[in-house]
Amino acid sequence: MAEGQPQQIVSGLTINAAALVAAFLLVMPLQVSAQAPVVERPVPASPGAAPAASASPRPATAPATLAPATPATTPAASAGVATPAVAAPTTSATSGSAPPAPPTKSFVSIGDRPTVLYDAPSNRSNRTFIVLRNTPLEVLVKLDRWTKVRDADNTIGWVENGALGDRRYVQVSAASAEVRANAAANAPVVFEAQRQVLLEVTGAATEGWIPVRHRDGQAGFVRTTQVRGD
Repeated sequence: MAEGQPQQIVSGLTINAAALVAAFLLVMPLQVSAQAPVVERPVPASPGAAPAASASPRPATAPATLAPATPATTPAASAGVATPAVAAPTTSATSGSAPPAPPTKSFVSIGDRPTVLYDAPSNRSNRTFIVLRNTPLEVLVKLDRWTKVRDADNTIGWVENGALGDRRYVQVSAASAEVRANAAANAPVVFEAQRQVLLEVTGAATEGWIPVRHRDGQAGFVRTTQVRGD
């Protein structure tokens, strides 16, 4: 038995060493698995299943831009400086300014013989009608040899300047014109001239009256509003 005891001890040591190695090999996988990082693996989706909402990435949101704040007061007001008010120009109704006067008309009279009016400043143009002698005509355009005129009926034509007379005449435009002895409304009436009667002008107009003379020699003053040609 003495010889056998060492063998049992050696075999016991051998058993114990083998047990330690086995225990060490069992413990190491546990330690390695505890220290290894956890890796998540995606689970394959089943056919026909809708994708998860988190699978699509969200678009990046652009940074918001803030508009500059509008100051509550203007620089002048914040600085304590009053801004002068500019008043709109107004037209005073009581300014007393009279409306512009109408343009002054100019007249010429035909000479002592009747003449022809043309539709153009040329002897080769069409003749429109014949104007009686001493008839006053309004001047529209005056050229070297021709004058464009308008008569009392608003007929317009051209007349040769050589057919115009030196004396001035007016034509009664009212139904009847009273020729008075003086340039006054209360002056006695010398005679009455009917519409379109020609009167020779013998002087300048004064305060709305014109000195005139009829071809039979009677003379007096007639109102400018009753005749045409001055």
